[in-house]
Amino acid sequence: MNRSSQLILVVLLTFGLEGRGWSQDSRPDPGLQHPENPPMEVIVREAPPLPKIPKDFEIRPGYTLIDSLEQFRQAIKRDNQKIRVKPGVYRAKTVDPPIKLPLDNPAPGTGRYRGKGMQEHIFAVNGSNNFFDLRGVVFETPVSLQGKLSRRPHVSDSWHINGANNVFIGGFFQNVLDQPYPEFQVTNNEFEVCGDRNRFYDCTFVIRGSVPYGYSDFYGKGGPNFGRLNKHCFMSIDHANGTELVRCRVFQQSFGHCVHFHTVDGVLIKDCAFTGALRPTNDIFKEKVGRAVDYDYKMMYRKEQPIPRDLMIPLVEDGIRSYDNVRNITVINTTVERMRGAVQLLCGGDVILKNVTVREAGDFSFDVSVGNGGKVLLENCRSDLAYNPVFNLMRGELPKNARYEVAIMSPPEGARPTPRTSLGIISGERCEFVLKDETSRPIPADVNFLTCGGHRRPLVDSVVENQTSARLILNDNVRNCTIRSLGPVEDNGKDNRILTLNSKD
Repeated sequence: MNRSSQLILVVLLTFGLEGRGWSQDSRPDPGLQHPENPPMEVIVREAPPLPKIPKDFEIRPGYTLIDSLEQFRQAIKRDNQKIRVKPGVYRAKTVDPPIKLPLDNPAPGTGRYRGKGMQEHIFAVNGSNNFFDLRGVVFETPVSLQGKLSRRPHVSDSWHINGANNVFIGGFFQNVLDQPYPEFQVTNNEFEVCGDRNRFYDCTFVIRGSVPYGYSDFYGKGGPNFGRLNKHCFMSIDHANGTELVRCRVFQQSFGHCVHFHTVDGVLIKDCAFTGALRPTNDIFKEKVGRAVDYDYKMMYRKEQPIPRDLMIPLVEDGIRSYDNVRNITVINTTVERMRGAVQLLCGGDVILKNVTVREAGDFSFDVSVGNGGKVLLENCRSDLAYNPVFNLMRGELPKNARYEVAIMSPPEGARPTPRTSLGIISGERCEFVLKDETSRPIPADVNFLTCGGHRRPLVDSVVENQTSARLILNDNVRNCTIRSLGPVEDNGKDNRILTLNSKD
């Protein structure tokens, strides 16, 4: 079996679905790539089919039934309702009027946060204190309609959730690529949450469409000279506190973040599954037209350089990502798969990750720190090291008084290491790292190592307990640490205490 077939046949059961890629005789998806090119070789999990539309359905006591998109548009502008939307497929054909911010007399906790400005959207949820029962309901936002809005970041989004204390239950939200790539224009985010304490339960989101697609960060970022960049993210939570995503699934095939935060205090993500897409860089060289051909198979982000061979790149951005003024993020019982940086939370307050699993990270699995502003706790988390590092504690504040407990899993069958594969780099002060072993087969020795201490990022006064066979490399800025390790230790630091673990410990 050749490498292409191995990639395509990767199977994971995290979501209860197969992780599928293109087969060699399939046709290019005209919404994701130039039709003149051969089908992209990707590792991606197919989105589930649309829910079956029941003839009989439940209307809970106290709920009002609505059965048209126009009625729904009216309902999302009002307060204090319980709305049951009749099961069916609702494809948006018109957009809600733009909003000039701030609105007059905004309710407390709603997203009138930028002073002067504009919102453009397909749906504007301006009401508060509502329950929307959307079980069996499909909302479709086609790219042809998204293109009627501008592309300004944090202005043009498919859904603006401006009200507060709304609950969305059981909806299926999907993008429709009804125009060929790369002719369409998409919104910056499918959802932008601007009001406090909005909650999504048991919802499914299918996010598709961005220009370019298929190259990770190679084109468009960092300057105006690399072609049009039109990113499409799943959800931005912006100046809104207390958002919750519970038992939600996101299937993303667009270059953009999955969930990202801006000036937020408090988010809960629980029992969720986020999945993206990966592509081997060798596949890019098969293209006949497009950005890679236009730039002679060179990547243009940060500096001009040849596209590297034998790497696995993400076709989406980060899974869970913080920006400025973010505090108190909790993620529980959640899987992040095939995203660029799976979890990148460089923020304040308390960051708690419990039972978080990362599979096939496109750049790294965990980059989490808060410095002195709170605590970091990773408890019973896990990651494979299929193609890229597990840890990347090289940004943000130096971790302090943090605990990272991560079990190392075996990569999926058929996955082969790349030049970037390893357990990554850790740093910190007065931190505790616990590495557990959940592998089902040996990890190749040349990638089975963890680097302690990085460039200008020391590891001091900390404890590392390595229950795996991985080799620990202690750089010269590792000082006064206690190292308990089953695997070998290379100590280039100072005043470290090295203890050998027994395999029975």
